[in-house]
This record gives sequence, C-alpha cells and structure tokens, in this order.
Amino acid sequence: MPASGAALSGSPDTTVPGLSVRGVSFSRGKGSGAAPVLQDVSFEVPRGRLVAIVGPSGAGKSTLLSLLAGFERPQRGTIAFSGTDWANLSPCERAVGMSFDDAALHEHLSVAMNIESAALPRGEPADRRRDRVTSLLRSLGIAHLRDRRPAALSAGERRRVAIARVFIRSPQLVLLDEPFANLDRANRFTVRQMVRELQRSIGATTIVVTHDPTDALAIADDMLVLLRGEVRAFGPAGEIADRPPDLETAQLVDDLGMHVIEISADGTCADARISPGLARELTERRARARVETPTLVGLRPWQIRVGTPREPSIELDAKLLAREPAGLFVDLIALRADGRTLRARVPRAHAQELPINARVTFHIDERDAQFFAGPWPGRRLD
Repeated sequence: MPASGAALSGSPDTTVPGLSVRGVSFSRGKGSGAAPVLQDVSFEVPRGRLVAIVGPSGAGKSTLLSLLAGFERPQRGTIAFSGTDWANLSPCERAVGMSFDDAALHEHLSVAMNIESAALPRGEPADRRRDRVTSLLRSLGIAHLRDRRPAALSAGERRRVAIARVFIRSPQLVLLDEPFANLDRANRFTVRQMVRELQRSIGATTIVVTHDPTDALAIADDMLVLLRGEVRAFGPAGEIADRPPDLETAQLVDDLGMHVIEISADGTCADARISPGLARELTERRARARVETPTLVGLRPWQIRVGTPREPSIELDAKLLAREPAGLFVDLIALRADGRTLRARVPRAHAQELPINARVTFHIDERDAQFFAGPWPGRRLD
C-alpha cells in the first residue's frame, strides 16, 4: 500500500509543468569579497521525475537545494513550480519536503511522533494523520520502532525515519540531501528502493543530492552534473553515464573514474598502441569536427583487460604495482610509461598469475573507448 494513500502514478508525465530553474546565480559574502557558489544554473524538470545532482564537494549541490527550499534566495534568476514563481513564497508556502544529510530528527520525540509532527501543517484530522503514520511505518519496515527515540536507532533506521518525515506531507517537491550517506551496503539498497517507491506513489518531483554515481544511476530518471557552480550536463541519467559530454563529467558518473591517453594531431601516441583502422577513423572524426588539437581517449577501468587482444584494440604497457580484491573481481594497479596510475578491474582468474613489478600488457576494445577533443577536459567527438 502506498504510504501516502495515493495510487501508484507509474511513469512521470513529462507534459506537465514542474520545476523550472532559470539563470540562477548565488554568491556568499558581499562586495568584492563575494564568492560565487552557483553561476547561471538553468534546468527544467517535468512533474513526477526524479533527478540526481552529482558533483564534487563545493560544487554547490546543497546550496542549490537550499535555494529550492526557500531557505536562501538567489541574487539572480528565477525558480518556479507548475508555472508559479516562488520568489516571494516562504519555505512553508512552497509545499516542499526536505531531508538533510544528518537526518535532523527530534531527539526527544518517538519515531511515530517524529513522523506525525511533520504532517501537522497539513491540518488534517488527527485520526487520519495517525493512520497515515502507521501505514508509512509499515511501508518502510519500521513499525516495530514506533515508540523508540532516535538515540536508540541505527544509522539506517534513522535515515528511514527522516525519509518518512519528508513523504508524510505528500509534498509537490521532495529534496533529499545525501539520503544514502553513511549506510552499509544492505541499507543503501533498501533505502534507495524505498525512496523510489515512495516517490512514485505520490508522484512528487524529487531532487536527490549524492556523491555516489552508483546511487544516482540506480534511482534517477535524470542527472544534473554540477562543477564549480555551473551545470556541466543535464539529461537522462543513463545517457549521461554512457556518453558523457567531457572527461570531467566522465570521471564523476563512473565510480571507478576514467583513464585518459593522448593521441597527437598526427595520430601517434607516446604510451599506447592504436590500430591503423582506428587512426584513420580518428582522422575522419577530427576533420568532421574541425579539430586540430590532440585527441583525448577515455578508458573505463572495468572495460580494460589484460593480455593480447583478439579484436582491434588500444594497447598499453604498465608495471603492475598491486592487486586489490573487489568481490568477484580484482583491481590491478599499475604504473604507466607516462608516470600515471592505471586501474583495471578484471575477473579474478585473469589476475592470479600476474607477478607484482612485472610489465603487463593491457588493452581495451576500440568500441569501448571514448574520444574527446583536447585540451582537458575535452569535448566529445562523435
């Protein structure tokens, strides 16, 4: 049963106006000492979609949530929901539900009272409000904790209560700041699933801030990549992960990052070997894009293999420094000829016989390599 009592909404209706952020800029401080945090941030989210915001620390992710909630106001730009400008609306008037990264529970209240207190602004009858609390507790699997205080809860239990406090209000816009932080693997899976199910049950437009691209890709319809206060990418999460627009974005949307090798304008490479066919293809791509700078080639660690390739591949040699177990796989840490570190995630059986400090040949299928026009961070070459 949906926690809010609403029917499952299914796929979001992308034709319904939702959140609109246009040209938003925000700085901290005054005058010449003001430090820009967000610069000309713009994006549109149809009602009912879930957006994950990813970016490094200091990118402006939490500040953007604060602006959406109404706790702070932008110096420039507009924020609107369903066509209504929120400039003069207080946080209470915006029908927003927000969870902070520290859970922010009332320590003197029980679990049930923590959740019920968040529903008080709705002004509904007490018996209906308590029925909804009971339903939500059951949906989140914490009905047995209803009389406990927050101090007696685990990190995962506290996080579930914080999420319940958000959704009990049936808000139009849900803002979750690092909802999966400091959770063990099992709890991360469970809480992620609960967030997605609750979001779908009430059809709320939802913004989730996370440092972990795995979390983002697991639940998000769309992804917003923030770098130094600017929107670097926005669109369907899977598309951005598969075809990042530049290498900085590529580093952020894969939990293992992306290695880079450079191919000069004449098609040569100092620390890798490429096939004549790929060299010709790159020349054609560069000509179409009118690129005269070197090509930056992105290699995902989990697509790199060891040994002599059977198909056209990019090859490079590196000195093996260490083997790190990674479940059913092993991460091979090696030193490239140019002094950079290479990480390759390979099946365990492929790594056992490789001696430490030995020279190892690594390769990646040409179809898995990604190409960008230099200089760093590059722009995608299609």
